[in-house]
Amino acid sequence: MVSRKTLTVVLLSSLLFVSLALSRYSPETDSFTGLCVYSSDSFSVLYNGSVSLAVREHLEFGNVYRVEGRLRKTKGGLWIDASSIVPANATFPLERVEGAYWVSYYPQLLTPGSIRLAYPLNISEGVIVIVEGLRYGSKFYPLKVTKLGYPEEPMNGMPYRLEGVVLYGGNPATLWNGSEAFRVYLPHGLSLKPGQKVRVLGIVRLYSTITLYVDSNEEIQILGYPEEKPLNSAGVGEIATGECLVTWRTSRYLRMNCTSLKLYGFSARVGDTVKFNALRRKSSLLCLNCTILRPREELHNSICSFEEGKFARISGRVAWVRVYKNGFGIANVTNGSCSILLKLPSRLGVSIVKNENVTAYGFFTTYRGRPAFKVSSGDDICSERHC
Repeated sequence: MVSRKTLTVVLLSSLLFVSLALSRYSPETDSFTGLCVYSSDSFSVLYNGSVSLAVREHLEFGNVYRVEGRLRKTKGGLWIDASSIVPANATFPLERVEGAYWVSYYPQLLTPGSIRLAYPLNISEGVIVIVEGLRYGSKFYPLKVTKLGYPEEPMNGMPYRLEGVVLYGGNPATLWNGSEAFRVYLPHGLSLKPGQKVRVLGIVRLYSTITLYVDSNEEIQILGYPEEKPLNSAGVGEIATGECLVTWRTSRYLRMNCTSLKLYGFSARVGDTVKFNALRRKSSLLCLNCTILRPREELHNSICSFEEGKFARISGRVAWVRVYKNGFGIANVTNGSCSILLKLPSRLGVSIVKNENVTAYGFFTTYRGRPAFKVSSGDDICSERHC
């Protein structure tokens, strides 16, 4: 008979043999932490910067996971038969990139070269950011984003947020930021009005003039209008206000007695007093709101107040007229004891006859040492037959 002690030893030996056999054939457990760079209903791909593998699960694109299971090789690459999948922090090295966030057809970083991002960032376009993540294929997968703010200076090929006043409207428009002019190209069909204060975001190109290309309507904000100031204290890009006498006119602009700047965008007669709100540009004014404050007919008759070079209105009766062979004419205009010679160049296209009443708007001058008066156009002489 086998003793009880001997039987116990045999049973223990048998159990040890079975345990060793099971441990030899049990599957090994592998662990992998990676970023989900592809996701579909049937499988997902994880990547850790050097190795990629597939798992037969639908995972959230752009998230990091730790997977445990059995690793195996297939013709298509590495697979892991997962026994556990949990969200995780990145334990693998990340690449660090600095650039401006921009969206044009797809999200990207401008450095000023372009790095295509795998998905959009939750920040405003044009902001400089530091992004940490992984490159996989042709895309960069951001995991950490640090915002640095908008660029302070325009750089070629980079976004720039410009705030300024529209000096010249249309498309392209010219904006003044307080120190220099920018040429701004807008999306098709859009234009800006002179005098508007705006904020735009676009891509910089450094030509002879700094140029900004704006992609969409959303990158344009109308902020209102700049401050109004008296003409003598208004700077470029501000609204100049004043009341001035028109001393010269053309089909395009007016000259006034209060400034050397030409006034564009308004029509008035020589001698009219204009009240204006006008955009101050570098060498001109553009009317935004102008009116005739006093018509020239209300000017005082200054025929007795000769002052060479001064603008005035004269009125009187023609005592005599002389016309020379070259077409130049002279009329002697009198009023009481005062008289003056009215110069009549042929280009004026005006004829005056003796004894008719004449009113003229122009400047005091001299002719052969005698007090005279000159006008800039035929419209500035009114007679009984012409005005």
